[in-house]
Parts: sequence; structure tokens; C-alpha cells
Amino acid sequence: MTRLKYQFTLDDMPLVAEYIYQTYQRDHDDFEHYSSDFNQEFEEALEERINAIRELPNLDLFDEKVAEKQKKLLIMTGHLRPLLNITEMYLRSSNDVSKEHDDEYGNISLLRDGISEKRFWEVQSGISRLIRYINQHLPELTERGFPARIVDDFRLLSENLQRMEVDLAETIHEKEVSTNESVRAENDLWEALEDIWNACPEVFAKVHPEKARDYLPEEIKRHIHPKPSRKVIQ
Repeated sequence: MTRLKYQFTLDDMPLVAEYIYQTYQRDHDDFEHYSSDFNQEFEEALEERINAIRELPNLDLFDEKVAEKQKKLLIMTGHLRPLLNITEMYLRSSNDVSKEHDDEYGNISLLRDGISEKRFWEVQSGISRLIRYINQHLPELTERGFPARIVDDFRLLSENLQRMEVDLAETIHEKEVSTNESVRAENDLWEALEDIWNACPEVFAKVHPEKARDYLPEEIKRHIHPKPSRKVIQ
């Protein structure tokens, strides 16, 4: 027989729990007469698990937060493009065609690829290498008109990116923790609900057999998703 939890969606769970809990309260004496396991302690634990579900955070809000922070991170990395263009222009204006310069052109190209492909850790390492290179050649670059303040711009962007990456990582971690808590709370509640559901046939076998019908999945679905009544056109 298919478990109760697999006959409903996650969105249905709070409604299923409320319905079964209310029906169980109505039939509490029948269950307690059947087994001492269904005592006051069981009912209190069931209520605690239902309350835990009510207090769970909305995971969709975490998805929205993550998406928004990813969007801001992409916008921030996009601010690197004009700085890279200016830096490359001044590097190419040099008569120095050494392998070191060629390597730095390659680094700028990799930085652009990292931005386009959203490889943020490569962007950070690329910025660090570029700042080191500019600082090593700053006198000759400034002689050709290179704006020295661009180094500060690169450094500020790098710091902002690092802060935003940390913020994004913390939000993702918070979402993962909340997801795990939600799964654990849901499993705990389903376990208690299924204890009630599985006991129904025997609880009501000799008395009030009609009550067992109220715990059937089809009946639960009918209660939590009532069909709208049709209006009679006169």
C-alpha cells in the first residue's frame, strides 16, 4: 500500500495535517481505547509537529533572495569591463612586446571569459594578478597617461565582489539549513500522521466503521480541495 505522504504534494501537507489532526481530536477516545500509544502525550507531540510546520520559513523567499544577490553580483562584475578596456588600451600602446605583456593580455582575456561565464573565483584571482602587474609597471604606464586611480578602482571592485560573494554564500547556506530543517520537520509530522492513518482500520473495525472513511486519502483530498459549487441558473 502506498504511504500516505506519497499521495499528496508538499504544498498539501499543512492542509492534510490540519484535517487529520482535527478529525483525530474528534475520535481521540476511539484511538486511546484501541492503544495507549494514542495518549495525551501523543496528541501534544502531534500538535508540536504541526506548529513546527507552521513556523517554517518560506523557501521560495530564499530562492528570490539568492536570485537577487546573483543578479547584483553580475552587475558588479560587469563594471569591470570598461576598466579592462582602458587597461588593455594602455598596455597595447607600449612598444614593449615582451612575453610578460603577452601574458597580461591573456590574463585580461581570461578575466573577460570569467565575467561572461560567471566564474567569480576566476575573476577575483584575475583581478589580483592584474593589480600586481599594474603596480610593477605603474611608472612606465603613468608616463604614457595611464590613470593611476584605476588601480584603486580595481581594488574597490574586488573588495565589493568579495563582500557580495560572501553575502551570497551565506544566503545559500541559510537556505540549505532551512531546507534540511523543513525536510526533518515534514518527515516527523508525516510519521505521526501515518501512525494515525495506519491504525484506522483496526480502531474502527468494531465500532463506528463509517468514521474510517474520513481518513481515506480520497476523502482527505475532497476536504482540503473542495470543488466549487455550481450555481443554478434560473
